[in-house]
Formats: sequence, C-alpha cells, structure tokens
Amino acid sequence: MWRPARWKCLPSPLADGRELPCRADGPPVLFTFKTILEPRTGWITLFKVMSGEVKAGTDLVNDNTGGSERIGQLFILEGKERKPVDSLAAGDIGATLKLKDTATAHTLHAPDQAVRLVPIEFPAPRLRVTVRAKDGKLEEKLHAALLEMHKEDPTVVLEYLRESAQQVLGVQGELHLNLVKWKLEHHHKVEAEFGSPKVPYRETIRRAAEASYRHKKQTGGAGQFGEVHLRIEPYMEGMAEPTGVSLRGKEIHPLPTGGSLVFYNCIVGGVIDNKFMPSILKGIMEKMDKGPLTGSPARDIRVMVYDGKMHPVDSNDISFKIAGLMAFKDAFTQADPLLMEPIQEIAVRVPEDLMGDVMTDLQGRRSVIIGVESEGRKQVIHAHTPLAELDRYSTTLRSLTQGRGTYTEVFHAYQPVPQDLQHRLIGQHKEEAVEA
Repeated sequence: MWRPARWKCLPSPLADGRELPCRADGPPVLFTFKTILEPRTGWITLFKVMSGEVKAGTDLVNDNTGGSERIGQLFILEGKERKPVDSLAAGDIGATLKLKDTATAHTLHAPDQAVRLVPIEFPAPRLRVTVRAKDGKLEEKLHAALLEMHKEDPTVVLEYLRESAQQVLGVQGELHLNLVKWKLEHHHKVEAEFGSPKVPYRETIRRAAEASYRHKKQTGGAGQFGEVHLRIEPYMEGMAEPTGVSLRGKEIHPLPTGGSLVFYNCIVGGVIDNKFMPSILKGIMEKMDKGPLTGSPARDIRVMVYDGKMHPVDSNDISFKIAGLMAFKDAFTQADPLLMEPIQEIAVRVPEDLMGDVMTDLQGRRSVIIGVESEGRKQVIHAHTPLAELDRYSTTLRSLTQGRGTYTEVFHAYQPVPQDLQHRLIGQHKEEAVEA
C-alpha cells in the first residue's frame, strides 16, 4: 500500500509502508476524493494528481476495480464554473467527466505502474433508520436513488438486514437524514417512510431438557409418520462431550447469525434410519432460525437425537422434519430459555461541564459506565449500552451538549435481557403473531 509523501518538516504518523514522491516527472497517479452527480452533465469526479502528469486522452487503470479508464476532458472547478485545462501535474486538484467505474477514494495509475494509495476512512453511521417508499411501486427507484447518494457521499450507507427483512439507511445524524430526505423528494421525486430498525435479539437456553414429538397424519393414500426423542443442552466451545447417550455422529454448524448448533446422532438399534437424520436436523435449524420466544435466531445449543420410531410405509423426510422441529420447540421452552440483546461499546466525547447530564442520560439507558478519561479539552465516557437504548441517541446527545458532543460505537457482546423486558418482548411477539 502506497502512501502520499508528506512535508519533510512534519513527522509522518505512518512510519511503515512506502511513500509516493510528489514529482511531476514520476508515473501518473490520481486519487479521487469526491464524486458529484449533475442532472445534465452526469458524474463529475474530483481528484488530486499525486504523482506525474495527466493529459486529456490518458489511459489509466483503476487499482481498486482493475478496470481501465480514459481521462477525457480535464478542468478546474472554481465555484460553479469549470475551466478547461490541457494537463494537470503533481499537486494539482482537478476534475473530469463520465469515468465508467471509479468512485470516491479510488486510485488511478499508469497501466505498467501498480499503485494503491491509502483510502479515506469514513466515519461509521451514527443514526440508522429503516427506509421504504410510500408507494410500493417506487421501491426500485428509491433503492437506485440511495445507491447514487452513496456514490456521492460514502457516509450514506444502505444495507439489507435479512434477519428482519428491513432495508436500513445509515447516516451521520438528523441533519444528514433530513438532507437525504430532501434529495429524495426534490431530485428523485420519491417519498420515503423512515422508522426504527428491529433490534437483532438472540435466543438461547440455560439448562438441559428433553422432549419427544410424534407426527402422524393419515390421508387417502400413504400417510405421514415420524417420532423423535431428543435432548438439548447449552453449548460452549471446548466443553466436554455429553454423557448418558451413545455418540454415533457429530456435526458442528456455525450459524450465520452467530453462535453454533452441535448436532449428535445417538440412535441405537436402527429405530430411525440414518437417511432421516438430515431431515431432523433441517427441522431443528428451521426453528432455530426463528426461535420459539420472539422469532429471533437461537444460538449456542447442542442437540442429541437418541430415540424415535418410524413406519415402513408412512415415514418420509417431511414427517421427520416436522417431528424434529416440534420436539426441539418443546424442549427449548422447558430449558429455561433466555433472550439476549446486543450490547454496544460506546465512547462519548463531551465538554467537561456537560459530563454530568450525559452520564445521567446514559444511566437511564441501562448503560454500564466503564470509565472516563481526558482527551484534550473534552472528557471521554466509555460505557456498555444496549443497542435498543441507542435509537436516535445522536439527536439526544446533540441536544444535551448544544451540538458539542460526539460518540462512536462498536459491537461488544450479547448479554441477557432483564427479565421484565424479556416477558414484555415475548408478549409483544405473541400479539403480533395473533394479528398476523
């Protein structure tokens, strides 16, 4: 990774890595720092020439994508005016039009001189909201508009959460969100609705439990029959193997939503044919994907299938899938089930005279204060706070600190939800299920 050369009078904080000399006689290297979409002109790419000289018609390679780009018209921006130029040399800032596949923070270099400059580190979103078009027919138009905004402004982040089936927009705060909304309505002619994202809870268990389920269905022709007996236990990496059962097979399945499922085949005497074990596993994983408590993914459980019954004619894959799913659900509800919530590690930077108000607000959000340290003229409060309590926190912090406070957050861990909140969330899920 190449780094731009810095003035010799200032020490570089980036001691490792190579530096790219800023010389007009060096190989041509451009670094794009902004892209702008103009309705009539199209995409305008602003860049700085980090090395060498670039002229109209120069062919360069985008090191980030591997694609080739031809530099067409060159010009310098002066307010709203664009002044055409024949060439730009190292140190110059200019712009060009209609690059095919070049975005902000990309490096363009000569075909025979591979260089990639250190990219810009954009701040992570401080405010996340769900977004959807008021008119469902304009959903694709909304998506395309938000992707265009991301290309212009990488701090506008769009992601789809498969778990909650929600499209989530990440921005830097309320003012940033209002700007996005204004652009959608005035530039793209799309009205959008914004809301709060669902919290990605997780479900698990605290003790062992056993259950069985017999699925039996008779129709005019062949029926359905499958019976499964199983035991479930909490799972932790490195724990001893289960006792009291005959371990004939073991599968560890890392889950896409975190944690693991460990599945043991403990069948003795052929009471369930091995060909039905994948169907039992499929039923268990289907229920773990939408857990019994709130429909949130379950994690860190091991399952031992130790007994059952089958029928020589009526047993089939769907029968054992249903039997496995229902047996797992029954065992889960008996195993002291636990709802877990994501905890964020946050660092809040505030003026010292406002620290008391911010600390009081954090404690009201079920935060655990880890420590406080000085950083220049500000105090930094470190805390562990539930993600559910951080909805639109950037707006509250701005109000409490007259716009002088900032914060950052990263995921810390999953921790148990307070018992009263767990009961309330389970009740809400049951009500929603009835309404559906």
